[in-house]
Amino acid sequence: EGNAVVEVIERLIHPTQKRPQVRYTYFAERYYKFPSYLRRVAIMDAVGQVRSFVTRFEAWRSGDRKHLHAKPPRLTSSTKTFPSLYGSQCAKINADASHAFIKVRQHNDWVWMGFRLKGTCRFRGKGKAKSPLLTTNGRQWLLSLPEQFDPPKPAKGAPDRVLAVDVGINTAATWAVVDAQGTVHARGFLSRTDKDREYRLMNRIRRQARKQTRHGSRLPPGFCRRDHQRLTSLADNQAHQIS
Repeated sequence: EGNAVVEVIERLIHPTQKRPQVRYTYFAERYYKFPSYLRRVAIMDAVGQVRSFVTRFEAWRSGDRKHLHAKPPRLTSSTKTFPSLYGSQCAKINADASHAFIKVRQHNDWVWMGFRLKGTCRFRGKGKAKSPLLTTNGRQWLLSLPEQFDPPKPAKGAPDRVLAVDVGINTAATWAVVDAQGTVHARGFLSRTDKDREYRLMNRIRRQARKQTRHGSRLPPGFCRRDHQRLTSLADNQAHQIS
């Protein structure tokens, strides 16, 4: 069904040598030489957004609402989704993942542009490389390089048990060994040296929030931004240490 939807929409917006005339010419004129992989991913993403809106709107019309005066859902183009950059078509990464060549739109044309990458890739080259993902957090652009790993097959006669770890962003990190029946065979806590620092930051944010909202005021934009950034860094560091 997904390929059929893409085919129908491409007939409406994408002219080809065999199909020079299309119904809607704006897309081809506005986005000349749009990469086919990106176009199809964008179509599928748009179809998913519309289907989700239709489902939520029909539920709202049928009376399935949080409260009596709930407003109907809206269809918006600002979805903050990021399509995959399919390998060799939209992105090329060198062997040590220090540079990337990404196809970008510049002066109404799609050209290859080189970028220097920062950071380290712990799993680069250890599995099967998948399509990278280009995202942004509003301040900088991030390139995710996923790797696919095949889990090792369990040995014959080995107990069917798994080790589960709860990172514990706001609580203590714990671990447990559970079998297929749900029986817990062992459990424990993972100690961290920066847990006290995390508690101090959270308590500081709580105190500031109580002061700001004492007289019914709302929290201003960017409230305790630096403390929140420190908490995020501590949580990322904790996840890396435990994993």
